[in-house]
Amino acid sequence: MESLIVFLFVISCSVALQQDVQAKFGEDVTLQCQITTDERISVVKWSRPDLNTDGYVYFYRNKRFYENYQHPSFHGRVKLRHPEMKDGDVSIILKNVTFNDTGMYECHIAVRNPVRSKRAHTEISLFIDLTVTGETDEKLLQQQLVESEAGNVQDVGDVVTPTVKMVVCFVVVAVIVVGFLTLFIFKRNKKQLPVQSNTEEVDLTCPEI
Repeated sequence: MESLIVFLFVISCSVALQQDVQAKFGEDVTLQCQITTDERISVVKWSRPDLNTDGYVYFYRNKRFYENYQHPSFHGRVKLRHPEMKDGDVSIILKNVTFNDTGMYECHIAVRNPVRSKRAHTEISLFIDLTVTGETDEKLLQQQLVESEAGNVQDVGDVVTPTVKMVVCFVVVAVIVVGFLTLFIFKRNKKQLPVQSNTEEVDLTCPEI
């Protein structure tokens, strides 16, 4: 039993470290993670425990990056500092950080030594506590309020514009209908008026003497 425990420890060794990092709102930040070993890196997993069920921050396996495993909020915002992972550097650059990026990040590396047994590997985990600083919450709320009010004004304009157009069209149609009715009534009344003769009757009877 003791020999089995020793054997398991040899084929799988885990190491965990932690560091704190601060970044300013809107800037790019580098989350450092590097190992000093000649063994081949087979798996790199950058993750956040609170987002694990929805995807990784960055996932690499067997010389390939899997974008479909990435959490939607990190699409197009994360890249390796050294794509070739030179000297065991698997640090990532997180672009345009926001307050939502604050949290604990885990860098998990699995390495293999091609000389040893294929089953022999080492796993290293590094935890980084990222804090995003910058604008105060009050300023951020004011900015969101201004954007919200601007959106509401635009929505009102979208509603009022069609209404005004409908009213104008209705007025134009009403004027045209009233005009036709007025013209029709005028012509009808004109036909019904008696024709007066301009010729006066002349009395040709001679007066009595």
